[in-house]
Amino acid sequence: MVKRLSQNAGRALSADLFNKLASSVPSILFAFWQGPDGKSQAFPYISDHVLHRFGIEPEMLKQTAEPLFALIHAEDLPGVGDSILESAHDFEPWQCRARLRLPDGSYEWFEGHSRPERQADGSIVWYGQFFNVQHYKDLEKELRASETEHSFQAGFQKLVARLSSEFINQGFGTIDECIGKLLQSVGQFFGMDRAYLYAFNDKYTAITKTHQWRRPGVTALVDKDETIAVDAFDCWRERLLAMVNENRQVPGEDRDDNLSGVEVVHDHSPSADAASVFCVPVRVQGRVVGFLGLDSLAPRDWRGDLGDLLTIVSGLLSGALERNLLEEQLLSQSIRDPMTGLHNRRYLMPRLNELVERAERYDENFTIAMIDIDHFKQINDSTGHLGGDYTLRHFAEIVTDLVRATDVVARFGGEEFIVVFPGTEQASVRQMIGRILNAVRQGHFVFDRRLIPVTVSIGVASARESEDHMMSVDAVIGRADHRLYLAKQAGRDGAVDVSGPMGL
Repeated sequence: MVKRLSQNAGRALSADLFNKLASSVPSILFAFWQGPDGKSQAFPYISDHVLHRFGIEPEMLKQTAEPLFALIHAEDLPGVGDSILESAHDFEPWQCRARLRLPDGSYEWFEGHSRPERQADGSIVWYGQFFNVQHYKDLEKELRASETEHSFQAGFQKLVARLSSEFINQGFGTIDECIGKLLQSVGQFFGMDRAYLYAFNDKYTAITKTHQWRRPGVTALVDKDETIAVDAFDCWRERLLAMVNENRQVPGEDRDDNLSGVEVVHDHSPSADAASVFCVPVRVQGRVVGFLGLDSLAPRDWRGDLGDLLTIVSGLLSGALERNLLEEQLLSQSIRDPMTGLHNRRYLMPRLNELVERAERYDENFTIAMIDIDHFKQINDSTGHLGGDYTLRHFAEIVTDLVRATDVVARFGGEEFIVVFPGTEQASVRQMIGRILNAVRQGHFVFDRRLIPVTVSIGVASARESEDHMMSVDAVIGRADHRLYLAKQAGRDGAVDVSGPMGL
């Protein structure tokens, strides 16, 4: 689901974590930061519910957590502080209950849960949620219409609590596993034959099944990651689009409603026909990006509140997907140079270490090219730093367009760049170096209607060269750096490898 939603609905997902969760999910999701000194505290992220419920702008809390702490009842404030200190000391999940003042002056009980993560600079970030305790009490009271209903609702609340905990405590990269468990748990709880997750494409003309669960002995749905055109669904198409446009659930009884397109959602084999289908949208930032569906092979009457219950599950799923996307974006930011968008040293060095290990273990080879923009200080002096920044970005675009998908392009520092060619023959490397030199010469660097003459010097080194006895990343980079110096000494706008000037 993560891959498909990132590709098909990535534009709908925002790095503004969880701001548009389904309205039925009352939790306030947050990332709480405490500085290395243990005194500085802020909320780098907190969902918009904090504005609607307490009248505090999320942007204010990014600077300091004080406005929210000021709402905590005086009798509960010491306990909240002690619980944070204890979690920071023991590095155990944080949990606390306290009264918070609402805009009308009244107090209500809120409960919070989060997990801590220590950062490289010594600070700690807690990822979690807090919610109005009374809301869940009211929900429980409302659902206790009978002993049977009470048992069902208690089981559902336990299910939601467990799923919520699993999503909150999920590790990075485990989202697919968590979604699989959610589908299995929900399908088994409601006694269904199948549970699945589909993603819409951007124009809502096709759907792709990204995750699925089925009861043993039940025919599988279409293959995972298979995409189907919505137009093929006849009556089912209208219901899917209604779910998108009106954000409503889609229940269907195949035999009663003559829903002839339902079987197209599943396998084309008659044995896979579903008599009863129920779908709820997965809605993110005001836009439906997919749907959660349940199938029953036998006709059944749906609970009147099934849509509300599944919407809660859908809300958990939406929050987990947004969090996962944000984590991917944060990871990408940590290994990307913000100026050029290229990888930085944090990504490059572990990658080079991996290549050295493979070279030693499997007798493989790789080559690096260290590239320096000639006379870059003169470019800065003549065009200003904005012109220099433009030159760096345009150069990065030129090189990225030339190399293969398996090559690595990284900004090494300042105006220096490194291109890594894994498992590439020397002839191919020389050919690529020539292309880079020529492309930069003809790169048409124009800033503020002024043509900037740009050339580069390149030092080339391979992991396996005749003088090597022991390989290391530092040794390969050192040779490339020395040859870059020789290229500059030779007049710039050229390249030097183990055999000397490359004559390109």
